[in-house]
Amino acid sequence: MFGLGWNTVLLDLHGVLMFVTLIFSAFLFGAVFFSRQPDGLMVRRLKVSSIVAFVGLLGLMITGIIPDISFGSGSTFSGTVTNDFGSFVTKVTDTTLGNFTGPLLFDMMEHVSLIVPGLAAVIGFLVLYLGRRVMTEPAIRASVLSLMLVAGAWTFVLGAIGVYITKVLTFPAGS
Repeated sequence: MFGLGWNTVLLDLHGVLMFVTLIFSAFLFGAVFFSRQPDGLMVRRLKVSSIVAFVGLLGLMITGIIPDISFGSGSTFSGTVTNDFGSFVTKVTDTTLGNFTGPLLFDMMEHVSLIVPGLAAVIGFLVLYLGRRVMTEPAIRASVLSLMLVAGAWTFVLGAIGVYITKVLTFPAGS
């Protein structure tokens, strides 16, 4: 029987937000990196993109954490777990080590992901406050681009952990 629960909706929204955030963040980086003489319309687009990227990253973090709460509901490493995602039989062996490492990686993602919206907020503040100067003054431009690279790398690492959890540990070798 097919069922669509609240956690499934949040995880689907999480996937959509990944694409939205990627698109607006790419425009934001490209606008700062490539634009030398921005007009008023470009500055306005830059400000809108910084707001959307911040809200997208914040939403991405929230929609990734809320469904994870069900996984940490006091389950042991071996046994049957029933939660909003369904019923699962877990048994930690050499071929199903994901049942042990998955919750640990989810917890790492929860705690480490809190820095990404902070970095996006700093970038957004600089873009909103300094406007055109973010693209025209070399020192400010280099600082903002550096912050963007750190936020992008941090987001990439979190995304790689998420993909590893959902695509590798969900279907461990030998299953």
